[in-house]
Amino acid sequence: MKSTVPTSNYVTYYDPAKNHHRAWLQAVLDRLMALDPSALAEGSELRDIWKAAVATKAPTAETAAVTAAGASSSDGVSAALAIALPLIKEFEGCRLKAYPDPATGHEPFTIGWGCTIYADGHRVQAGDAISQEQADALLRSRLLADLEVLAGTVPAWDSLNANQQAALLSFSYNCGPRWFGAKGFATLSAALRQAQLARVPAALMLYVNPGTPAEAGLRRRRKAEGALWSANPGPMAAVPTGTDSGSSSGGQRLSNPLVGVPRFTQRDSDQVSKRDRSCFSSSCAMLLETLKPGTLTGPNGDDAYLKVVQRFGDTTAAEAQLQALAQFGVTARLEQHADFSLIEQQINRGIPVPCGYLHRGPVHAPRGSGHWLVVIGHTPTHLIVHDPWGEPDLVHGTTVSANGMGIRLTRRNFARRWMVQPTGDCTYQYAPGHGWAVVVDRVR
Repeated sequence: MKSTVPTSNYVTYYDPAKNHHRAWLQAVLDRLMALDPSALAEGSELRDIWKAAVATKAPTAETAAVTAAGASSSDGVSAALAIALPLIKEFEGCRLKAYPDPATGHEPFTIGWGCTIYADGHRVQAGDAISQEQADALLRSRLLADLEVLAGTVPAWDSLNANQQAALLSFSYNCGPRWFGAKGFATLSAALRQAQLARVPAALMLYVNPGTPAEAGLRRRRKAEGALWSANPGPMAAVPTGTDSGSSSGGQRLSNPLVGVPRFTQRDSDQVSKRDRSCFSSSCAMLLETLKPGTLTGPNGDDAYLKVVQRFGDTTAAEAQLQALAQFGVTARLEQHADFSLIEQQINRGIPVPCGYLHRGPVHAPRGSGHWLVVIGHTPTHLIVHDPWGEPDLVHGTTVSANGMGIRLTRRNFARRWMVQPTGDCTYQYAPGHGWAVVVDRVR
C-alpha cells in the first residue's frame, strides 16, 4: 500500500538556533525518504516547502553539522564529506536487501552502505529492502552524525584540512566514531593528541584485523585512508599560471593515481530528466572540485555545477562546459587529438582528465552517443578512472554496477573506444591520437 505523506508546512515554527529543531527537521527528511521518496520529487509541494525552508532559515544538513560542531564555516565539512563519500562507498559496497552478519549468520542485519540502524533508531531486520535513494540518505545521515562526534572529540579538529578530516571520517565509518581515547586506539589517539600528524597513516595501519578474511580488504582501505591523509588539499600548486598544458611544473611529480579526487554520480541529480545527459557535467564537476576544493559543496555538488552549465547551453555541448569552468576561474579547452601521453602529462601536474568515449557496442565496433568519465591515474597497462554512471565493461559495452570510483580500465580496450573517428553510417574506427579530452591550461 502506498504511504500517504501530508504536505502541510512543517516548518512554520522552525527555529534553527535550537539543536533539537535542527535534529527534528533532518529526521523529518530522513523519515520522508524512508516512507515515500517520490514525495520529495522535483515539482512536488512538499519539496517546494522543504527548499523554501532551507533557503530562508533552515541550514542544510552540512551546515547544521558545522553549527553543532562549532566550526567556523561549512566549506571544510562539506569538502570532507564530499571527499570521504566515494572512498567509503568503494570499500563498503551497497546492498538494497538486508543481509546477516557473516560471522553469526543472523543479527546484526545490514543494509545499504553498511548500515545496521535506520535514522529513526530502529535496527535493520531480516527481509528489509530499501531503494538506492534511501540507502544514500542513510549513508549521509550517518556521516553527518559521525562528523559531529569527531568534531567534538578529536583535538584541534578544525585545524585539520579537508583530506585529513575525510580520512578519519572513512576510518570512523568502518570502526565507529567514538574511537578517540577508547581502549584499543591508543596509538592513533596519541598521534592526534600530541599533534604528531605524520604518524597518523602508520597508526591507521594497525587496524586491519590481522589473521581474518577481512585483513586484505582492510589493508587496502587503510592504505587509501593514509594516502588521503597525506595528500596536499591545496588548490593546484602544481598548475602553472601560463598556458603550457604540457608543463610538468619544474619536474614536480604528484601522487599517481591522484588522491582526494571526489566522485560525483550523475544518477542522483535532482534534475531527474537530465540524469542520462549529465555525465559530461559530473565529470567536469569532479575536475573543478579537485582544482578548487570547497567550490562545489556536499556530495551532490555536481548539481550546482550543472545549473551553471545550463546558462551557456546544452549539457552535452563542450563549449557550455568550458564556459562554466571559466566562471569558476578554470581556463580549459576541448582537445580532439588527445593520447595517453597527454593524460600522463596532466596527471603529473595534478589535474584529472575528463575524457569522452563510446561506451556501447562491443569493443571491436563501439557505438553510442558517447559518455564522459575522469581519469585520475595511470599505470603502463591501465587507466584509473571515476565514472559518473558506474563501472563500465569495455569489452561488451555495458555497465557492470553503479560503483564507478577508482575503476581500472585497460589501455588497450579504452583506446579503441576513446581514440576513434567516424567512418559513416554511425560506425567508428580506431584512430590513435584522436581522443577527446578536456585539458586545463590555467587556474586562477
